[in-house]
Order: sequence, then C-alpha cells, then structure tokens
Amino acid sequence: MAYLSAPVDARRARRAALAGGALLLAALTACSSSSPKPPEPPEPPALGAVPRTVGVEHLRLPVERYMLSPHQALTLDEASDAAVRACMRRLSVPYPPPARSVADPAERRQAVNGYTVLYRRYGLTDAAEARTWGYHAPTAAGRSPSKSAQPKPPSSAARGVLTGVDTSGAPLTAHRGRPVPRGGCLGEAERLLGAAGPQGPGTDPEGIVARIKADSFERSMADPRVRKVFSAWSACMRSRGFEMSTPMDEVPSANAERPSREEIAQARADVACKERTNLVGVWFAVESAYQKAAIEEHGTELEKVTTAREKTVRALDRLTHSSFRERS
Repeated sequence: MAYLSAPVDARRARRAALAGGALLLAALTACSSSSPKPPEPPEPPALGAVPRTVGVEHLRLPVERYMLSPHQALTLDEASDAAVRACMRRLSVPYPPPARSVADPAERRQAVNGYTVLYRRYGLTDAAEARTWGYHAPTAAGRSPSKSAQPKPPSSAARGVLTGVDTSGAPLTAHRGRPVPRGGCLGEAERLLGAAGPQGPGTDPEGIVARIKADSFERSMADPRVRKVFSAWSACMRSRGFEMSTPMDEVPSANAERPSREEIAQARADVACKERTNLVGVWFAVESAYQKAAIEEHGTELEKVTTAREKTVRALDRLTHSSFRERS
C-alpha cells in the first residue's frame, strides 16, 4: 500500500534557508509557526447505495467480474488436478490418489463455498450456520473431516517432477530419460488452463485481481465508517455478554472438534448484532468503493485479465468432457 511522504520541496527550502546565514535563519525561526504541515490523508471514497442486509449470498464485489465464478473455480481446481495426474502418469511417477469426487449436491455446495469471495469475508453472517455450527466450518451431512483420510505427501522425486525443480533448486529437465515439462507438471497444467491463481488469471498472490481484493479489504478495515459500525456492533455484543472488538477477532473455541453451547450462543449473538447495526451492508459498500477506485486506476491491466479469463473458461469447457477428467 502506498503512503504519501512529506513534501520534498519543503525540505529543500529549509536547507537553503540554513545556508543563507544567521539573519535568514532567525527569520525562518520567527516564521516556524507557519511552516508547511504534512499533507492530509486522502479522503475516503464516496459510497454508493448501502444495502440493508446481513446475508452475503446476493452481494457481488466489483472485482468479482474479473474472476471465475465459484463453480468455475471449483471446476478449474478439479481440471488442474486431473491434468497434473495425467502428466505424472505419463512420467511414471507415483502420486497420492485423488480425493473422492465431490458428486453429492450438498457436498458440492459446501465445496463451492471455498471459492466464494464473500463467504465469511465479513465474519459469520449465516444465522442457520450459527445455530448449528457456531463459528466452525460446516461439513456435509454433519460429518467431521477425517484426519486419517488426508493423503501422504509426495516423495522428493515426485515433488521434483511436480514443480520442475530438483532438490538443489535447479530446474529439472528430465526424469528417468523422459523430458519434464517446464515448471513441472504444475507448470504444464497452468499453461493448459491459462491460470495460476485459484480463481482464474490475476488471482495468484502477485496478480492484479488478488492485489485489489486484498488492498480493498485492508483499507476498508481502517475506514472510519467501518470502524464506527464496528464500535456499534461491539457494543451490541457486549450488551449480550460477549467481548469482541471486531468480527475478525479470534474465537478460541472454534478450534475445538465440535462447537460448544456457549460458542453457538456467541455466534447467534454475532449474527444478530450484525443485522441490528447493518455491519455487513456498510462494510460491503465501503469495500466496494475502494475496489471501484482501484479498477478505474488499473483498467488496462484488468482488460488483459478479462481476455485471459475468457481463454481459461474455454479451456475448462473443453476439458470438462476430455480424458483428463477422472471420475470415481
């Protein structure tokens, strides 16, 4: 994030005054009370309409137009995994088996939530989830994720073929006499699908979409209009017996295996206080304003992202029905 620095011209003027001798220095000292002040921070962007809502299902941040939809992002993840596995098989490298295909509609809806930008972006917002899960992440059909079901990490040889880098950090160009793709099987899948980021082109950590999304969130958290609604929400929580400064405060009980009765009570109060103060509506409107300003500033870069995104969507359409897709 860029911050404004003190004016360079003011520093140069002061050095020139000091070089001018005692008389000029005395004059400068006499006028010190009127010396230039540091520039004021920029005004927060003006808001558009502020929705009255606690749920986020119908809201879309401006930057989302440059991203894959949650369903497309899940398909990208599945297609990328299948392409990597095809590459590893071609090079005869053992690789952990794929996770079970998410075919059940309820499980797939839950999987899609992992790619939804606004899901818990402003903390817990779903009253039904709060009643059942507290702050815990819901699992399909009420099942807890099995730790034993986690696949074993790949061997060092598999990691080299996967990433295209050997154990010394040098590029790996061959494995057992067979050529390794540039960037390994991950690089091959990325080129095939045209996207390194989980939600499409530009969403990798250094991508313009990811930068706008992260910066707007950080700026919105510090915006006085959001801080004001945080204070109102915090007072509401306090009146119900819970001390929280912001919706991003850690809730230690969320790390337990299952939600406690106390956690569920706190989660329900959280959602109720968000509804009472319209925290979600205000925060969304403020963050949207920052994103709109950034989109205007980075229009040229985002046009390229749009073109790349369209190519990725076409590649996904092709691969959805190709031999790369593994089915259980």
